[in-house]
Amino acid sequence: MARNIISLHLDNSKGIEIIGNPFQSIQSSYKVYEKQNIKQYIEIRNKISDQLLTFHDRANKIVESFASGFQKSALALISFYISAIIIKLIGKPVFKDIFTIDSTILSSVFICFSYIYYRIALWEVKEQRKRFIGSYKNMKQRYLDLLDVEDIKRILNDDKEYYADLSFLDDKQQKYANLWKYYLLGLFIVTTSLFLYYHH
Repeated sequence: MARNIISLHLDNSKGIEIIGNPFQSIQSSYKVYEKQNIKQYIEIRNKISDQLLTFHDRANKIVESFASGFQKSALALISFYISAIIIKLIGKPVFKDIFTIDSTILSSVFICFSYIYYRIALWEVKEQRKRFIGSYKNMKQRYLDLLDVEDIKRILNDDKEYYADLSFLDDKQQKYANLWKYYLLGLFIVTTSLFLYYHH
């Protein structure tokens, strides 16, 4: 920068004699350069902050997707059981022999399919978690060309928000997974118990 400004202040007719005041021009140019770099630095920081919010939303969506799968599965099974009970009561308005061998087998098949759906949903959450981790690491890697490692650590708050999102994701996944499993197991036990009670 200084070299370029000094070259503009050289008097071509007198060799290397400098005319004017190049020092002030150098100072002014440096201030402009500094402001531009600070502006770019702030823009980069803002972009990283925006991406952190995106990662936070992404973690929420992964959990919401798994929870939505559980709700749909639970609603479908409850609807089936209610329908089976209502149809049976319409034909015979006595709460007896609701779970015949046919309805018990059909209920067990529904529960098995729900369990398969649970395993697929759980696998999907784990895959999304891997992609979440990979995307975060790639984001940090991209900014290494522009910022210092320590500066990135400071902007990202030493990955505290990232680990908080991972902890939130794992905690919610575990809770919904347990709830889903116990719900299916409970329905299976109730169905089997009622069938055995009415037929023995």
